[in-house]
Amino acid sequence: MSVFKQTARALVGGGRFAFGASFLLAPSPILRIWWPEDGASGPIALGLARGLGARDAALGLGILAAVLRRESSRGWLLAAAGADAADLVLTLTNAYPFGRRTRILSLAGIALYVMLQLYLAFDQEN
Repeated sequence: MSVFKQTARALVGGGRFAFGASFLLAPSPILRIWWPEDGASGPIALGLARGLGARDAALGLGILAAVLRRESSRGWLLAAAGADAADLVLTLTNAYPFGRRTRILSLAGIALYVMLQLYLAFDQEN
């Protein structure tokens, strides 16, 4: 197994865990990055952020655990890519009240992350 690719998988998992943990621990400040209005402090937004945070933290830990045990992280990476693809669809359908610039940056970032996770998932032995 390539050390570079395993390191990339570990970084994806660690980054996803950190992102999720930040949403769990301090959802309002993180939401304000995308949601500058007062809606970032509302109960629906906070619940949504904590749910996404739990999802991302769990996926990140799963990816990291597989990498550290030198097992295939394919299933975890595919689940993460699927979750991000769902976020991409929600962003495309205007489910989130983002401004134009935020929407474009979010779409580009999510799409690149999905492609990276798919590449890392399918470029494994098992």
